[in-house]
Amino acid sequence: MRTLLELPAEIATAFFFAASIGVGAGVVAAGHTHRLIPAIQVALVTFLVAAASFSYAIWRSRHLRSRRMFRRIRAVVAPR
Repeated sequence: MRTLLELPAEIATAFFFAASIGVGAGVVAAGHTHRLIPAIQVALVTFLVAAASFSYAIWRSRHLRSRRMFRRIRAVVAPR
């Protein structure tokens, strides 16, 4: 799959996970509403949210600067 898409393996995996989450949510919506259009809308919105979440997680793991921004602040104690 990596040679087919020319993407790193983690990006391709995140795309397929997001697609499977979207399909699952669409199936649940179709089973609940018994209508196709709302199920497609739910599937697309869920796919976009999952893809954005996975994209942020991949971006966060690749950029060192973003790790420094959210690290813990050390408490400085004044000597007595």
